[in-house]
Amino acid sequence: MPVIVADAAIDTALVTELLSLVKSCMSLFSEFPLNVLLIASLAGVAFVIFRKAKGAAK
Repeated sequence: MPVIVADAAIDTALVTELLSLVKSCMSLFSEFPLNVLLIASLAGVAFVIFRKAKGAAK
């Protein structure tokens, strides 16, 4: 039986943007420790986006 391997391509521009977003959120957290709600909501939005992307990839 032949083995089919999917060619997964990672967009480096997207990864760079995500890293800059995380760094900016962490800098906000270090300046204003009471912004835990902001950080949690951004993380929640990111999980929703990843969940929808995972569903679309199926």
